[in-house]
Amino acid sequence: MGDSGPGKPFTGKNLETGWETLKHIILDTDPGVDDALAFLLAFGSPELRVEAVTTVAGNVSHEKGHRNAKQLLEFLGRTDVPVCRGAERPLVRGLRHAEGVHGETGLGGASLPEPRMKTDHRSAVQVIHEKARELGGELTLVAVGPLTNVAAALVGDPTLPSKVNGLVVMGGAYGLTPYGHGNVSPVAEFNVWHDPEAAKIVFNSGVPMVCAGLDTTTHPDYRMSVETFREIEAMDTRRSRLVADLCRGIVGRFEGFNLHDPMAVAYLVDPTIFETRRCRVDVETCGKLTRGMTVVERRHGRIVEADVEVIVEADAERFHRLIMERVVEGRGG
Repeated sequence: MGDSGPGKPFTGKNLETGWETLKHIILDTDPGVDDALAFLLAFGSPELRVEAVTTVAGNVSHEKGHRNAKQLLEFLGRTDVPVCRGAERPLVRGLRHAEGVHGETGLGGASLPEPRMKTDHRSAVQVIHEKARELGGELTLVAVGPLTNVAAALVGDPTLPSKVNGLVVMGGAYGLTPYGHGNVSPVAEFNVWHDPEAAKIVFNSGVPMVCAGLDTTTHPDYRMSVETFREIEAMDTRRSRLVADLCRGIVGRFEGFNLHDPMAVAYLVDPTIFETRRCRVDVETCGKLTRGMTVVERRHGRIVEADVEVIVEADAERFHRLIMERVVEGRGG
């Protein structure tokens, strides 16, 4: 089915010297509470340079998510980063949001000022294509929402997989650990389920991929515990208050918080925290009961081209330390 091993960064990490080069990323997002934490991690990590933020409908409507992205950029003082509009609905299906989890605004109980920064004139697809041409193999796409924008970019330029460093995705439920079952159905994770046709295009495009799926993001050892949340509340800093306000409702409802999107960004910050398994993955689009299922080739001896790295294990202590230092405390390396 594939090889297991330490997380393998696309480029830039010399495992002998520990020297780390800057990783240029586009953050494609549907903010979203855990997306907001992913923002704090990405912009709090000197290993990453966010070239653009692109928004997509998912956790909330595109209008709300786009506003949330600008609010978060203003909170971080990063209005220099272009924020570009993307897909307002899935490729062929209707919109199904997750406001029941993320709150009416998408940012839980957090309240941020109405944004003043302007939207960049380019579309999500345009900025992906432009940055791919500009940066070539130095650009990594990071998709922590439905894959509609990435799929549209691939359809618009089928050579895109050869032009970028790779793609890191929060999405999928692969059944490679006991926690790899669905959250929106018995077999499907929300981001893939929301636009399975887009996900199928992406998973079959040949772009190098690393996926943080429910196999690890829902593992009890990697969640934000109630105890950790209480520690964050007690810090009473500007950042910690935002994190607490974002997470409070979900922590109270589910007795903890799954750090879905931050795990995808954490992989890029320090891939040595993670173990991955190389797999061949496809996406179900037709089944009434299996819409959005990420199907892993499991047959023994089957000769297939394994093209997806799925995160199957993390060093819990290092992962949580990274979250506390970079997301909550704002102490970037």
